[in-house]
Amino acid sequence: MRDSIEILSYQGTEKAHLHSHTQIVLPLSGQLELEVEGQQQAVEFGQACLISSQQAHTHQAEQDNRCLVLNALPIWNQDLVSQETFIQLTPQAQAYLPFLSTLSADPNSFKQQQALSMLEYLLPLPKESLLQANMRLYKARQLIDQEFANGLIIKEIAQQVHLSSSQLTLLFKQHFGITPKQYLLKKQLTAAKHWLSTSQNSLEDIAEKVGLSNASALIRLFHQHENMTPGRFRSTLDDESQKQFPNYE
Repeated sequence: MRDSIEILSYQGTEKAHLHSHTQIVLPLSGQLELEVEGQQQAVEFGQACLISSQQAHTHQAEQDNRCLVLNALPIWNQDLVSQETFIQLTPQAQAYLPFLSTLSADPNSFKQQQALSMLEYLLPLPKESLLQANMRLYKARQLIDQEFANGLIIKEIAQQVHLSSSQLTLLFKQHFGITPKQYLLKKQLTAAKHWLSTSQNSLEDIAEKVGLSNASALIRLFHQHENMTPGRFRSTLDDESQKQFPNYE
């Protein structure tokens, strides 16, 4: 069986052949002509060719090229045929290729597996469902909702949903439009506003109640998101209350 990640340079013309596994060809430099089941196209960096299992394919290379080739990806259900043969990569996928290329010589199979799993979200691979991944993200959001006041850090959340911190950040942003760190800070800010408006607790006490390390962290949070101090926020609420319920005595 071929390696999961290969770096190849195609030369000349090859006779049509097929594999019992799936294959993805991603040019890193140069250009080559690929033909899959009668579909032919020149591909270069920023493009990819998705070759489903048992599809006849060949190549013609008239210039120097260097390609990242991915074989038999576990995340590609090889019983399903790709709906697209030639695709244009997103900027995120293009930026990921140099990192994947470095893993061709890395003997750490677990590291390779983790890295390749990200392609499920970067390429239109044939798959039956993204339900399992979605459940991880909703679980991560639920953990933040329930535990934000307990000093959570993103690394701990990622571990609990079996993702790396970088994977969680990327997927959370793609799915919810906000990073988990931003979501956590938003929860803490909302809770802090509640305590400031409904109690006379000290800033140190409120910081502890919302999962921040100290009053200074609470002040930084308000400066960053409200452009004012927590004290000013509280006094603004008092001013508004006085306007609504003036003291006529």
